[in-house]
Formats: sequence, C-alpha cells, structure tokens
Amino acid sequence: MEKRDYEKKRKIVVLTITEYCNLSCVYCFEKAKTKKAMNIEVAKSTIEYEFKNSDDFDEIEFDLFGGEPTLYFSLIKEIVAWTFVQEFQKPYLFFLETNGTLVHGEFQDWLLNNLEYVYAGLSLDGTPETHNKNRCNSYDSIDVDFFVKNYPVQSVRMTINNETISNLSNDIIYLHELGFSEIVAVFAYGIDWGSYKINNYLPAELEVLCNYYLAHPDIKECSIFDMNLPDIIDKQRKKKKWCGTGTTLVSYGVDGTKYPCHTFQPNTSSEIIVIKYGEIDFNLIKDYSDPECENCLIEPICANCYGMNFVNNGNIFTRNKQLCKIVKIRAVATSFLKAQQIERNIKQYKPNEMFQTIEAIKKIQSNLLKECS
Repeated sequence: MEKRDYEKKRKIVVLTITEYCNLSCVYCFEKAKTKKAMNIEVAKSTIEYEFKNSDDFDEIEFDLFGGEPTLYFSLIKEIVAWTFVQEFQKPYLFFLETNGTLVHGEFQDWLLNNLEYVYAGLSLDGTPETHNKNRCNSYDSIDVDFFVKNYPVQSVRMTINNETISNLSNDIIYLHELGFSEIVAVFAYGIDWGSYKINNYLPAELEVLCNYYLAHPDIKECSIFDMNLPDIIDKQRKKKKWCGTGTTLVSYGVDGTKYPCHTFQPNTSSEIIVIKYGEIDFNLIKDYSDPECENCLIEPICANCYGMNFVNNGNIFTRNKQLCKIVKIRAVATSFLKAQQIERNIKQYKPNEMFQTIEAIKKIQSNLLKECS
C-alpha cells in the first residue's frame, strides 16, 4: 500500500463478514443489524470467482466489511490463511474496516504478523467527547496508537453528525495531532440536517480549519477540502461517475448475493426493494448527474453516492438535497483556502491549472459567498 502504483487498475471486492455490530452509532445507515454472518465456504467461492473473473484488473482489494467484521476474528483468520496458500497469480490485499474496539491482544499480534496482506482502517470521530456522543462511549475501548503506528499511510474515517458539528474543527485538528496523516471526513447520510446548525456552525468551523492548514502547510487537508475547483471551469473534466459502483467495485452479502456496492444490500436499503449486481449495467449509463442539479455552478465538484440516493429517494440519480448547503459552504471554504495558498505560494500549479483555479475561485466567491456567509 505504501508503494501503490495508481496506474494499475484495482478491483474492490467487498465481503460482508457480518450484518451485526457491537455498537449502535447515532448516524448508522445500516438499519438492519441482524445476526447473519458469512461462512467460510461462501468466502472461498467468492474469492475464487473474483480471481478467475477479473482479467481486466491488475490487482484485487478484498474489503472485509460489516457490521463490525472483527466480531468474527476466527473467520477472518481462516479466509486470509486459505487465500495465502492458494496459487492465485494476481496481486491482492485485504482491507479491514473497523471501529477498533475489539482489536487488542491476539488480534493485534495477528495483524502485525500479516502486515504484508492485511491493512486495517479505523473509524474515529474526533475528540473523545465527540466520538463518545456518536459512537456509544467507545473511545476508551480503542487502542488508537496501534493504528497510527502500524498503518501510517492509511486514512482514518471520521463521520460528521448534526449533533457534533459545532466541534468539527477541534475534532479534525485532534485527529491530525494524534498523528493520522490523512483524514476522510464525511457528512452523515440519512439524518435530518435541517438548516440551523449548518448555517450557524459550519462556515465558522471551516474557517478555523482553513487557518489551521495555512499555519501548517505540511499537513494534508482533510477530505472536506478535496474539491477540484477547475472542474467548474472546464466542463470536459466533469466526472461521469464518482465511484466504482457496479464497475470497479462489487459487494457480496453474507449469503454470497452480489450487489453493485454495499449500500444496495438489504441491511441498508430494504429487505423488499434491492438492486442486485447486473440489474443495472453501470457501464452503459452515460450521464450520472441529477437533472435538478444541471444548472448548479458546483455540480461538477459535488460528489454523488448512488447507493444512498437509492436508499433515500428510490432513485440512483436523485441526490439528497439536504446536503446541498453543506457542499456549497465547503466550496466557498475551499476557494478561500486555495486563494490563500496561491497568494502565499504554498501550493504549486501548472500555468493552465493556476488560471482555471483562480477563475473558479472568482466564480464561487461571486456566486456563493453571500449565500454561505
């Protein structure tokens, strides 16, 4: 992972180890936490199938997912050990996404003995106070230093909730100071954001973060500021699709049923209405945009989750409009940060990219600044 070649095409295969979790986070989008779990034969047949049917890819990443996958430590060990002794010819790795509460003792020893093949990523929502509000008072059950020390290039995943948004800047700065090199900070889906907390807290919190990053130019900005502003100038650079759903990513439920991604599985969407892999050919869709967003200035830099669109609106194209104001405020904050970085010569750009970035900053600030301040 430290030397990953991004020119190589990687397939992401999600294995849902279990639908159960030992926590009940306030914003969790998985509504059905059943006791269902994958068995070893389903796991083996899935892995074999993917190695045999991934000729278009250079390597495979198997994501061990949940629920909380570490509840099934013995199954995880068996899956990895079995895969290791097979003579699969394609490079691969396992990625374990975890809340960290069960990663201690023998589990840590096993991870350290399998660093070449198994990577672990932690979900942590910031300061102990914020994390405990969001995630069942679980902060003290996590060995945070273990993840910082042994997975130095792995991002930490932080979910921003409406009840803790007023502490957003403190939470992100706290994670940076713990030693995490990259922070993926996402705004929770499926909750009622309203407008009061967004309008009254988010602009000020992002201003604090902008000033923090300007004062610490060696620190990589969190994903809130990961917006490629020139895309609103050069429409040809607009992303047709924001993720690998149904193309470079596939997800398997606990029973081996195949889905375009994990958000289409019945424990997230519905026991009655689901979209299985192949029911929509994501390779044939030419335009993934929401028709209602067509004339929005920042539509080309507004990320889109097709699974959560389906969960919330029953349509993979219809965005959750509650998040519109959040994305606009992010765009204004990002434009401010980029402008300051250019003025202070903190970031280097190629001439054309510099011109497009400056033009995008002007457009954003002339069209959105008043609305978002």
